[in-house]
Amino acid sequence: MSDKRTLILEAAIELFAANGFWNTPTSKISKHAGVSTGTLFNYFASKDALIDEVYLVLRKEQSQAMRDDYPVDGTVRERFEHLWFRYIMWGLENDVRYQLLRQMKLQDLMSPEAQERSTSEMEFAAQLIIDTQQAATFGEMDHEFMQALLLAQLEAAVMFAKQKTLKDMALTKHITQSFNVFWTGATS
Repeated sequence: MSDKRTLILEAAIELFAANGFWNTPTSKISKHAGVSTGTLFNYFASKDALIDEVYLVLRKEQSQAMRDDYPVDGTVRERFEHLWFRYIMWGLENDVRYQLLRQMKLQDLMSPEAQERSTSEMEFAAQLIIDTQQAATFGEMDHEFMQALLLAQLEAAVMFAKQKTLKDMALTKHITQSFNVFWTGATS
């Protein structure tokens, strides 16, 4: 990625997080990035294209964090637990990026193309859901409902850890307990 492109993306992330999408004109992003507005539009055809790219960058970062040391040959539980820990830790270590990504998902700002591209970043997680269904780990629970429960509980775990400023052993205990609550509920 070129330096100017990276500067624009980082400026957009910072300003979108601070001011919201609609209160952040491209002129402000380009000024914050130290480039001309014309340069911004050389890299991104529109503000919507910039929003899509910000989403893809954040999803890629999150996905990479979850993929690091992913136990491909582990049990379904071990793989879920790995993703659980990594998702929460990425959210806590990258609070601004995590909150912006959540906001983008809630507001459904991305184009269908960007959403489709981001899906490929999380193929390993989708495969885990398929493996879970094949192993009947979650019984006959609809996979979309299970995914919704999973994300809701992950977000609750991140928010609680953040609000309580959990660290070290207290954080590890919280993540383990929250995973066990999810796993027990989903497999009962």
